Amino acid sequence: MHRLALLLALTGPAAALACLWDSDTYAEEALARKDVAEVVKGRFGKHSKAFYEAKVAYTSPLVSADAGVAPPERYDDLAVAYDKLGQVDRSIALMFEKEQRHPGLYTTKANLGTFYAHSGDFVRAVELLKAAIAQKPDAHFGREKYQVQAIEYLQALGKDASLATRKDLLGVDLTEPERLMFGDRGKKKKPGEKTLLDKEGLGRDVFVALAGIIRFGSGEKSSHVWLSLGVALALDGDRHLALRAFWRADELGHPRAKKLAEAMAMTLRDFDGKYDVERLRAEAAKGEAEEKAAQQKEEALLSAGKQRQVFGY
Repeated sequence: MHRLALLLALTGPAAALACLWDSDTYAEEALARKDVAEVVKGRFGKHSKAFYEAKVAYTSPLVSADAGVAPPERYDDLAVAYDKLGQVDRSIALMFEKEQRHPGLYTTKANLGTFYAHSGDFVRAVELLKAAIAQKPDAHFGREKYQVQAIEYLQALGKDASLATRKDLLGVDLTEPERLMFGDRGKKKKPGEKTLLDKEGLGRDVFVALAGIIRFGSGEKSSHVWLSLGVALALDGDRHLALRAFWRADELGHPRAKKLAEAMAMTLRDFDGKYDVERLRAEAAKGEAEEKAAQQKEEALLSAGKQRQVFGY
């Protein structure tokens, strides 16, 4: 495929697979399996456009020349806010400024790699993300590792679109839905007992990493992220959550998702063996309404001048 055509084909999906570091995403340190369930059910904990506009207005003076040398976190906060508003060039420029003032930080490499992914420069993106991984392999719950894996997967997909029907971005075989349908059949696992997830060679960081890409990045727009989260959950025996992740992948047009969702629904008694799309949409709408209400409360606090309370600095 011609390089420009490949770039146009991958820019949207690859951007959706990226994630960022700012003061808000440090909340991921507390992200647990129960929070993965919240994400799958549609409660992403995301902020509104108004939130990021207010964050730019509040944070810009803190990193201005007149303010002196700001702590590195403020550069990240401002750069992520610009990126969320679609101003990725400003985000990249801020990371170079941060590097001059606070050289060698892992978060600079991780964010700059993500910003380059958003701009469509996947070569630089992967190079920087791999450098971030080398510097702090276990940081961010291994999320950069999955970002690199996802970008490389999408590049391969650009050369062979049929790959999406055979393997997911984790490298799991999608041609045997029965294997995913039953997982460990939901049995209670003994301490240390291996599930199909472990036998597949996947780390247990996969749940928090993929949920983090959805919650703190833009992974909710990627059918591939949702499908892989569903695959990981299915392999570990969480069939109800897996069904919801497969449904979201189906809604986003993944070519294998509907078949996997239908197969998974057949194993669930409370679904009467049927892939009930309307039930899943209603559940998601409830989660979206709760998220919108939370955003409105946040915006009300900002309108009342309580930026420090909302932003945490």
